[in-house]
Amino acid sequence: MSEFFVVGGGGHARVLIHGLLKLGHQVYGYTALHDEGRLMGARYLGTDLSFHEIEAHRSASAVLGMGKVSVEGPRLASFEQYRARGFSFPAIYMVGAIVHDDVRAGAGTVVLDGAVVVTGSRLGQACIVNTRATVDHDCELGNDVHVAPGATLSGGVVIGDHCMIGAGATIIHSVRVCAGCLIGAGATLTRDITTPGTYVGVPARRIS
Repeated sequence: MSEFFVVGGGGHARVLIHGLLKLGHQVYGYTALHDEGRLMGARYLGTDLSFHEIEAHRSASAVLGMGKVSVEGPRLASFEQYRARGFSFPAIYMVGAIVHDDVRAGAGTVVLDGAVVVTGSRLGQACIVNTRATVDHDCELGNDVHVAPGATLSGGVVIGDHCMIGAGATIIHSVRVCAGCLIGAGATLTRDITTPGTYVGVPARRIS
């Protein structure tokens, strides 16, 4: 059993706390802008600046409980802030996830219940492979990538940093997506993307 604290106090944080408890870990607290009360036993530790509360548990690992719904946001900054102070963010695979033995995941990456990550894939730092998402063989995800619930990356897909792959989206085999792209929910991506922006539809087209 390991001891964790969670960076974030919203819905994604609650999902991670539940998953960590199922894995047999202890979650002693969470940081957030506002006190959300006890989250499945985890107490509020204050904001990201309340390091005196966290320093008391120097042996604890951290998990990034801030969700990602766009290509921008504060989650990566918080991740880097805590790492600079010496906290570790191990990759976390939930009990209900299927992750092949040779998959490699960077610090702070989480694979949630029902998600599948297949042989030869490489996941960067601070990624989310969300509920029932599929990352097939030999895919490469950059840092701070969110593969939302039910999304499918076929084999050999390459995703750049800071991308958001929306719920139920499909990216076909060997497509490459540059950094800073949002692929809308339900979209089907059939070609490489070299220009950052928002892509929606079937087949996906750039709208901004």
